[in-house]
Amino acid sequence: MGRLYYEKQNDPLQPKAVAGEKEDFNNYLDKVTRLIPTEVIAGYLTMIGFAETIKNEKTQNIFIWFIFLIGLALTPLYLNNVAESDKPKRNHLILSTLAFVIWCYVTTGKLLLETISLGDIYEPAIASITLVSFSLISAIIPLNK
Repeated sequence: MGRLYYEKQNDPLQPKAVAGEKEDFNNYLDKVTRLIPTEVIAGYLTMIGFAETIKNEKTQNIFIWFIFLIGLALTPLYLNNVAESDKPKRNHLILSTLAFVIWCYVTTGKLLLETISLGDIYEPAIASITLVSFSLISAIIPLNK
């Protein structure tokens, strides 16, 4: 069974409001989250939680970025490993890896930026704009290649 996410195909001529769909922040976050393996998300959040308990700030900062890099590397590797061999996956692997970066920025961006003394430039509004933009742009990228 494949683990790649393929978005449900809707009638493009029918407005979302007519189809009974409502777009909000959680819908956009959910779409991005579905592109990332659940195991990677769970592992990332668990390890970030542990890293936040490290007493030495410099060591904590190193581990936070190390955890980010682990998630970044494991997203395409994991999906490539579990993908069905007869289905196209290149675009999906690229999109999912970008989705991981966007998801991290939205969910833990402030923490990541604080580790390199840039926490004061994190803005939730920018994270939301980035999330919605990514969701809209990713919708036009064909995942069947």
